[in-house]
Amino acid sequence: MKKQIIFLVFLFMLTTINAQVSVGPKHIGKSKNFPKGRLDKFKGTETIFVLSDIIDQETYKKILDDSWDITPYKLVKQDDFDILNYVDDKYSFAHLEGYHVTKTTKSGAQVDYLYIYINFFMLDAEDLKKDLSKLKKTSKKYKKKVVKAISSNRENLARIDMFPKDTFLPTALSSDSEVIMDSIYNKDVFYNYKSGFLKNYFQKVNNQLKTGEKYWMYENDNLPELKKLAKQTLYIPNYHLNEFNPWKMRNKKDKDGFKKVISNYEYKFDFQDENEMDKRILAGEEFYYLRFVRVNSQKFVHIVNSKTGEIIYRNYIAGIMSSYNLKSRHIKDINSKIKKALKK
Repeated sequence: MKKQIIFLVFLFMLTTINAQVSVGPKHIGKSKNFPKGRLDKFKGTETIFVLSDIIDQETYKKILDDSWDITPYKLVKQDDFDILNYVDDKYSFAHLEGYHVTKTTKSGAQVDYLYIYINFFMLDAEDLKKDLSKLKKTSKKYKKKVVKAISSNRENLARIDMFPKDTFLPTALSSDSEVIMDSIYNKDVFYNYKSGFLKNYFQKVNNQLKTGEKYWMYENDNLPELKKLAKQTLYIPNYHLNEFNPWKMRNKKDKDGFKKVISNYEYKFDFQDENEMDKRILAGEEFYYLRFVRVNSQKFVHIVNSKTGEIIYRNYIAGIMSSYNLKSRHIKDINSKIKKALKK
């Protein structure tokens, strides 16, 4: 029952959520500030992290010790986690979740969407307990009603979207929930699920929650710090060399193709293996790197400070069926923003 409830909770979440990093009480529709008292409540909790088994607990501890200080934390393996054991206001959660949904367009075509993310949230324990107490365990719909009660009593804090590897997409879009869940917790199926990348993601969420300010997913902006790239190297993780074909549902290594795209960058850049980048980030080294994440057909382009986790440039690109990959115009936009930063 536990795994069924966990996965069904994902299905009740939402069907059109898109973000690379989002901090706030909601992640779609119009942006909103946190309700009064929510962050104070959060700061009094212990955060339960339920993450993939592809990274060992010792490494997770190092990541969190270096990036997370807004609350105490506890690491719990997915096989040992049951949210019904934590129906209490003293807990918050950082949980790797995901789901697959198929929609039918007006023309009758079916379109698949895959959403996988680390979700940060709390529970309204008092109301949840009331809702659960009204349910009859003998009812055939008991499990679904439990899931609905949990979902309706969530209090959102933040989320980090994962970028599924193109080799995983066909499996995810044609498999049942058990296969999807087994993959995201036990296999290396994401481009951006690396120790160093996670450290920077957690730093950003941690620091943003400290300020109490929302971080809206659809905004395009940059910090004055971006001007440093006029003299410093922009590092590019090797996964950017993968070009995705949405019609064939597969990728190919296209180093020459991406080199043509990145040749539009007017400053110094260098490719780097993600494992080497991991080591540098975990060691506390400071450099800047490009972080591209695609959520279905929508694209999020970030430039990140590896030491602080701060996002110094971000560009949200709405879904365009003919363009699932980075294009020259996206690189030219970075050039333009660097030049503007230099003038200020």
